[in-house]
Amino acid sequence: MSETKTTVFRDLLAATKDGDWGKGESRQGHVPAYVIRGTDFAEVRRGCIAGVPIRYLAEKTVHRRLLRADDILIETAGGSRDRPTGRTVLISQEILDAFPGDVTCASFARFLRVDPVAASPRYVYWYLQYLYARGDMWTHQVQHTGVARFQFTRFAGTEEVPLPVRAEQDAIAAVLGALDDKIAVNERIATTADSMCDLIFQSRAQQHASVPMSRLLHPILGGTPDRKNESYWGGSVPWASAKDVVNATVGVLASTEEHITETATQNSRAKTLRPGSVVLTARGTVGAVARMVMPAAINQSCYAFEPGRMPAAVLFHMVRSAAKSMLGMAHGTVFSTVNMKTFDHVEIPNLPADVLNTLNGELASLHQLIVSHLQESRQLATLRDTLLPQLMSGRLRVKDAEKIAEEAT
Repeated sequence: MSETKTTVFRDLLAATKDGDWGKGESRQGHVPAYVIRGTDFAEVRRGCIAGVPIRYLAEKTVHRRLLRADDILIETAGGSRDRPTGRTVLISQEILDAFPGDVTCASFARFLRVDPVAASPRYVYWYLQYLYARGDMWTHQVQHTGVARFQFTRFAGTEEVPLPVRAEQDAIAAVLGALDDKIAVNERIATTADSMCDLIFQSRAQQHASVPMSRLLHPILGGTPDRKNESYWGGSVPWASAKDVVNATVGVLASTEEHITETATQNSRAKTLRPGSVVLTARGTVGAVARMVMPAAINQSCYAFEPGRMPAAVLFHMVRSAAKSMLGMAHGTVFSTVNMKTFDHVEIPNLPADVLNTLNGELASLHQLIVSHLQESRQLATLRDTLLPQLMSGRLRVKDAEKIAEEAT
């Protein structure tokens, strides 16, 4: 970067304040507001706000925490063994406009309002993304109890932010933001197509009688290869956990955190399932459903259903529809679970062969549209994440990055 100066992070802020979780029910002296949690960051970044809860905050103080366009939310508690606190999300005007009411953040986060005279708020957001991707946030995390916390005061007082000239700040933010915007558009198209599929399926399904799920589908329980056997791990076979299924975008399982070897599939219950198989989470977060677009194995927290007489596209919506009924009869008290007996009690429509084939043709074309848009989004995300450190370190000129991004979008 040319003509770069550095500024301590806290000197870039016009305001910052912790969030508020508020109350779960309406009461006197409290007003409703949408409260963004750390767990909502990824969805909100994509423009999906359906999961953001409404809470009730004290009327006297809520105005201090209401979000404005270009505010940045930073996660200050949470994290995990593999993921530090310090994730961020930019609150654009488009995101605010999507909410029908006031918006704030939860108590395990805080908002950062960058002084636009001191720096470009969007550039600062991307710099925070850069720090997180580089692993710098680990140095500001502390864990005295079960909850990991981000030491924001320490971070704000010690982190020095490189600031190129304002035009370059804006250009860097524009390049990276354009890629993010295209990713969000792709995923909104995919979500709309997915909703259309559900409507098409329901309109056909309600015309036919239902039978127990176990009469039409064969559940396959997954497994975990021996962790002590190194020859079972790090291979080429994707191995899906409930977490992978829950995190699948628009119900499309295209990647997994862990992989196993062919040897592991031959010597454990983690058998390779063919593309088009549908996975249902049975423990922990019960009832999440995703369809595989590649061969993969699953662990014992999931059941799978392979396409056969019931073709793949119909199978996905059949299992997803059944999952909604399944949640009402899941067994267990602390962690609800689904077991083999559950499939004897959940009913699904018994569609004739001609209806299955016709319906599958309608759904499959939309499924392919969904997959193609999500595949492009993954490619754009990889490009964005590659450009980010290059731009922030000055190793790549903005003009070159602009050309690369323009060709990609």
